[in-house]
Amino acid sequence: MIKSVLFDLDGTLLPLNQDEFLREYLNHLGARVADIADPKKFISQLLASTAVMIRSRDKSKTNQQVFFEDFLPNIGVTPDVLMPVLEDFYQTDFVLVKPTTKSNTNARQAVMAVAELGLDVVVATNPIFPISAIRQRIDWAGVGDVEFAFVTCYEDCHFCKPYPEYYLEIAERIGRKPEECLMVGNDVIEDLAAAKVGMKTYLVTDCLLNSQAVAAKADYQGTLAELAATITGIIRAENGIRANE
Repeated sequence: MIKSVLFDLDGTLLPLNQDEFLREYLNHLGARVADIADPKKFISQLLASTAVMIRSRDKSKTNQQVFFEDFLPNIGVTPDVLMPVLEDFYQTDFVLVKPTTKSNTNARQAVMAVAELGLDVVVATNPIFPISAIRQRIDWAGVGDVEFAFVTCYEDCHFCKPYPEYYLEIAERIGRKPEECLMVGNDVIEDLAAAKVGMKTYLVTDCLLNSQAVAAKADYQGTLAELAATITGIIRAENGIRANE
């Protein structure tokens, strides 16, 4: 039975062009840190340390810990100087990236359909951002008022997509078996990897990502509008519930 639905955020609940979003994010962040570091060096090291964080499979360290252990020694700025600037950026300047995204009412309809069935709803974004940045994007998607069972972020998670450990950690955190979960996302590589641990998958095609041009093998596939219209039926079918029940 499906007891929990995991929704990817960027490109799924929150439609966007990933390249445009990343470009604007890095431009605004670089401008914000210009008083304490060379922007080009800062952004270059941020990307390198993010790659280290994504590759990490060390269950003893959070993604945040892995990132800063690699980032700080290479950037030449002490934590007591850097951290207040980063915190202020996410509180005041991160919203400048919002115009690169757009809300879609179908996202809310899909999430609310799951919640109304009494199932867990999880935001399963790649946890490479702090919770403050993720919560803002959840608001931009129009579902900021939803009570999620878990929201992945770099403070709390120890793994990233597409590693199986990422999905297993979510299942453990919400007290579910992987086969009791449905993963909904737009990235063929990152989101459909949930199938490797036994989760069902739904590929959202509006902002489809397929960096390796592989054949997409999902249990379900469709647009965000189709997801909103069919999610209840999918869950009822997976759970063996007849239409008149």
